[in-house]
Amino acid sequence: MKGAGAIPLSRLARDIRPGLYLVSAICGIIDVTCILSLGGVFAEMMTGNLLLMAVKLGSGATFIKAERYLWPLLAFGVGAVLGGRLLRGGNEQGERRIGFVVVWCTILLAAAVCWRYEPNGNETLGRAITALLALGMGLQTALLRRHGVPDLATNVMTLTITAVLAESRLAGGQRTNMLRRVLSIGSFFCGGVLGSFLAGHGTVYPLGLAAALYGIAMLPLMLGEKPGDAPRPAA
Repeated sequence: MKGAGAIPLSRLARDIRPGLYLVSAICGIIDVTCILSLGGVFAEMMTGNLLLMAVKLGSGATFIKAERYLWPLLAFGVGAVLGGRLLRGGNEQGERRIGFVVVWCTILLAAAVCWRYEPNGNETLGRAITALLALGMGLQTALLRRHGVPDLATNVMTLTITAVLAESRLAGGQRTNMLRRVLSIGSFFCGGVLGSFLAGHGTVYPLGLAAALYGIAMLPLMLGEKPGDAPRPAA
């Protein structure tokens, strides 16, 4: 009986998917917090920043009024470049661990700054915190391009929602990876709801929760394997 139960527990401990579901929730928390409390920009969904900048410029605003969307874009880009460089080293597993630790540290630092200095409309501080978070999210997104799981989205949900509907029985599909898709959407949404609630009590609370959840996610993120990647036992 002991041997029969050991395999599922071992697989669960080394499965990256629980960590990715937590990352989906964390992304929802972080972006909602940035929108509500840190200047109305996104730290993680760059599509939103591009669109909001386009709206400002297209509505006749000067670039000075639209440049607040530029800083998270630049910081995200720096993070993505760092992530790409990190993944091109010789020790993929070690670099993966370093990368996720750095992402966690950016969230921890942002939460610590908000605990010590609540932004309260301070544009300079809010932009600095958002840029720090965007740097971490850019690095994380680069890491997940290689270490993510197909159909388990952590940020932009448009393609995932499309896949849920296009692969549904109503559309004549096979419902491939349906649970994975639905759970990622639900995690992101619940993270956004919880982040919105906590942001009303202070910026430190949603960011503190995001840091705590990332700490829990670290084990599967650093050690977990993607489905189908686990080594097979010798015959």
